[in-house]
Amino acid sequence: MKLRTLTLRGIPEPLLKAFRASAARNRRSLNAEVLVRLEAGAAAERAAHTAGEASAGPAAASAARVREPDGPPYEVRRAFEEANLSRLRSDLALTPEQRVRLADEIARVEPSGRPRPRFRRVIQFDRYEDYLDWKHFADFAP
Repeated sequence: MKLRTLTLRGIPEPLLKAFRASAARNRRSLNAEVLVRLEAGAAAERAAHTAGEASAGPAAASAARVREPDGPPYEVRRAFEEANLSRLRSDLALTPEQRVRLADEIARVEPSGRPRPRFRRVIQFDRYEDYLDWKHFADFAP
């Protein structure tokens, strides 16, 4: 399915404010909110058409109340898991001097987990012959 772009001009300010408020309430972007509303309206019109209400015209289908589909509820996560919470409590029990000493010990004992990047040297040559001489000796280097 190829997605197309649609540009809307001349949207009344109250309607735009209502869309923005609804998008914020449903935690969607404005574009996603408009798409949900358009899909719901098209589905309602199809349902009205298949139910035989299409004889009353498109005004009856658009007058039908459009209900947005309920999305999955947002998961509420705890800020700290139990292990992090107990570590935080033990850290807060220390004095500032003890925290500094502990941080120094950890820095000495435990190097960072990331490998250090290997920096390559940039070597410049004034002449091509100098490069060839360097390359000749570099090939024999252990």
